[in-house]
Amino acid sequence: MFGLNNSKKIDLVKESKNAYIEILREIREILESSGNIAQMRVIQTLIDSLETEEYRKFVKFTNSIDMWGGSGAVWEVYIEDNEKSLKFEKSIVALINLMEKTDILGRGIKPIRRIFQDNSKDNSRDNI
Repeated sequence: MFGLNNSKKIDLVKESKNAYIEILREIREILESSGNIAQMRVIQTLIDSLETEEYRKFVKFTNSIDMWGGSGAVWEVYIEDNEKSLKFEKSIVALINLMEKTDILGRGIKPIRRIFQDNSKDNSRDNI
């Protein structure tokens, strides 16, 4: 992945703390309202690590299998409500974009962004 001792990356995360919290709170709200409580707890752990300024923990956990792994990972939840599902996918894309901007994006996450972006395009065509 990348060296967690890289203070420049940590500084970028610190500078973007409020943006991260805003995106993560939106994701948490969607997960909670759709009954995805285990995944909501993962997101709450990320929020807590930012609020307590445990930035290295945040970086490590943001790139964890709990977020981006297989079945049961945050990104793989099923949300029945189509509107909430699209909002969730857009929020995940925003999170990935911010991770990239702050230089903490781990391997294997960009394809997830592409999946959600493609879903969004397909859905907008369906509504025409």
